Amino acid sequence: MYLFSVVGVFIKIFITLLLLLIGTSTYATDVHDSDLGRRVLISVGDFGNSNNQAWKKEICNRVFTLANKVSGNYVDVTCREFDTSRFVDSSLESLRSEYDYHLKILKNKDGSLEVGVNNWKRIHETDFTSLGWTIKDGEKTKISKEEAFAKAIGNFFFYVSNQTAFKAGLLVNGVQESKKIKYDQKHGLFKDTATEVPISINQAYSIFEGESDRKKNYLRTGIELGVLFSAAMAVYYQNLPYNSVDFDYTLKDGLKKKLNGQAILFDDNDKVANYGHTYAGVLYFQMARTNGFNSLESFLIAFASSTTWEFLEYHEVLSINDEILTSVGGYVIGEASYQIACALLQKNTAVAKALAYTINPGLGTNHAIDAIKKGNKFASQPDCKKSRWSEISTYIGLDRGQKAYSPNPKNNLLIGMDATVVNIDNYGKPGTESKLVYDTAMAKALIEANGNDGLIDLKVVAQVMSAAYHQKNIKHDVSGDLRGYDILLGVGSMSTWNDRGTNKKGGKEDFYGTVNILGATAHADIYYKGFNIRADVGFYGDFAMVKSYALSDYKDSRGGTLEGESTVIKRRGYYWGYGTTTLAAISIGKGRFEVGYKGQFSSANSINNRDRVQSDVTFDTHFSDQIQSNRLYVSYRVTNNLKLELSQEFNFRSGSVNDNLEEEGSEDRTMGILSYQF
Repeated sequence: MYLFSVVGVFIKIFITLLLLLIGTSTYATDVHDSDLGRRVLISVGDFGNSNNQAWKKEICNRVFTLANKVSGNYVDVTCREFDTSRFVDSSLESLRSEYDYHLKILKNKDGSLEVGVNNWKRIHETDFTSLGWTIKDGEKTKISKEEAFAKAIGNFFFYVSNQTAFKAGLLVNGVQESKKIKYDQKHGLFKDTATEVPISINQAYSIFEGESDRKKNYLRTGIELGVLFSAAMAVYYQNLPYNSVDFDYTLKDGLKKKLNGQAILFDDNDKVANYGHTYAGVLYFQMARTNGFNSLESFLIAFASSTTWEFLEYHEVLSINDEILTSVGGYVIGEASYQIACALLQKNTAVAKALAYTINPGLGTNHAIDAIKKGNKFASQPDCKKSRWSEISTYIGLDRGQKAYSPNPKNNLLIGMDATVVNIDNYGKPGTESKLVYDTAMAKALIEANGNDGLIDLKVVAQVMSAAYHQKNIKHDVSGDLRGYDILLGVGSMSTWNDRGTNKKGGKEDFYGTVNILGATAHADIYYKGFNIRADVGFYGDFAMVKSYALSDYKDSRGGTLEGESTVIKRRGYYWGYGTTTLAAISIGKGRFEVGYKGQFSSANSINNRDRVQSDVTFDTHFSDQIQSNRLYVSYRVTNNLKLELSQEFNFRSGSVNDNLEEEGSEDRTMGILSYQF
C-alpha cells in the first residue's frame, strides 16, 4: 500500500486535478459551487505618502490583471484604498461579511512591500487563517521586487480559484490513512467507507480532518527498525566469542522451546548489557513515536520488536528480564524523553533544539526527513507541536560525600537534567476545568551523574502518567496573584536506576534498578497569596534488578563461594526481584526563592525460579534489599534562566539474606549547583 502511495502519488493527484478542472469528474459541480465566485477584497496603502493615488491605482490594475490571467472568471476582485495615517481601518470590519479573502498591500517608507492575506471564510480547520510576505529588492537576488510581487499574488489567485482541486489531490493521497472515507479511483469519487455513498470533496475533507491528525508512517517505521536490527545483529555476531557463552540451543530446539514456554527464563547477562537492552527499548519506542504512533501503540511496537529480537537470538533463552527492561523500560524513558524534547522545541532556541534532538535522536532524524520531503518537520508527528507546560533545567556543580565503603569524603563534579512536562493545554493558567486525559498527561525525568578517579555514579528517575483525571480552579486574587489549584490523579509507569559506582579494589558495588509496569500517581499545584505549593506522590509495583547489599558478607560466610545459587547471582552478583517504590516530592516557592524535598523509598525481594540453569540451583536463598534517598534543597533564581541551589542528600541502603544476615550503609552528600532554566 505504501509503495503504491510513494510511486503513484503524483499520478493520482494529476488525474484528480485534471478531472476536477476540466469538469468531467463527478465533482465538477462541487468545484464550481465552492470555487466559482470567490470574492477578494484588496486594500492598498502607502506609509511614505498616504496621498499617492497614482501608485495605488497602478497596484490595483496590476492585481486585476494578474487575477484575470490566473483565475479567469472564477474570482471577483474589489480594490480599495485606506488611509495609513489612521491607526485603525474603521470601515474594514463592515466589509468582512461580503468577501471571502482580504488581500492587504502596504508600501513602506523604504520602498519594500508588505503583503498579507486573511481567509475570512474558512471552510475547514486546516485552511490557512493568514499569510504574509515582505517583498524588497535584494543585493544578491536575480529576481526583482516587481517579479516577486507578481509571483506571490499569482500563486495566491491560483490557489483561490482551484483550492478545492488542490485539496482533492492531497486527499487522494492521504485517504488511505482514513477509517471513514475512501477514494474510488475508477470513477473519481470519494465515498463513505461504511455506506459506500459518494460524498463531495468538502464533505470528505471535513470528515478526514475530524479524524486524528496523527498520520502513522508504517513504511518508515519498518525501515528504521530494520536498519536497527541489522546493525544490532552485526554487532552481536562480531562479538560472538563473548555472546556464545550464553548459547543453550540449536535453531530448531531454541524456536520450539521458546514457543512452548520451556525457554522463557531469566538470563544472566551483566549489568551493562541490561542497560543496553533498556536503551534499545528507548530506540524502538522513539522510532514508532516519532513516526506518528501514540504512546500505547509505540509501546506495543517496542514490545513486538523486543520479542522479535529474542527469537533472532535463537541460541539463547527468551529472556523475561529483557522483555520487561526493553519494552516497559523503553516506554517510560522513551515517552519521557519524547515529551521533554517536544517541550524543548517549543522554546525555539538553538540550545533547546540541540538538547531536544540529543535526548531524542529519532525525533531529530524524522524531523529532518519531513522538513526536506514535505516542508514541515512536524508532518509525521503534529501532536509534538501542541502547547505544553514545562519546567526543564540542566545543571552543573560540585558535591562532597562519603560512601559507606569509602574511608574519606571526596569532592565530585556533578552534572544533570531535571524536567517536568504537563501535556495539558493551559495548565497552571486561570480557569476551571474537569476532564479525563487518555494519552500521556505528565512526564518527569531526572538524570544525574557525578564522580572522580574514573568512577561514575548514575541516578535516573523517569515517570510517565499515562492517563489521568485533571481538575483545576484557578483565578486571580485582589493582588493579581494566582489563587486555586491544579490537580492530576492518574496511572502510569516508572523506572529508576541508582548506580553508586564500583570500588574494584574493595570489591564493593551498589546498584538498584526498578522498572514498573503500572502504578498510581498524583500531582498538585496550589496557589495562595503569591505562594506556589507543588506536591507529587507515586506508588508503584516493581520489577527490580538489585546488587544485594549483603552479598559480600553472605559470600564470605560461605567460604568465598556462591556455588548452588542462581546463575545471575553466581556469575554477576545481582538478582532479579519484585517489590515496591514510593516517590514523593514537595516544594514551596515565592518570588525568586524555593525550598523543597524529594524522596525515594524502594524495597525488593528476590525471585527464585525460572533461572537460566534451574537444575544447577541447589540453594533457595532469599535476598531482600531496601534503598532510601532523601534530598532537601533551597534555591534562588538569579535571573529568568539561572538558578543557584544548595542541597543535602541522605542515602540509606540495607540488605539481608534469608532474613538473617543483614548489612546496612549510609551516605551523605552536600551539593551546590548552578542550573540553566529553559
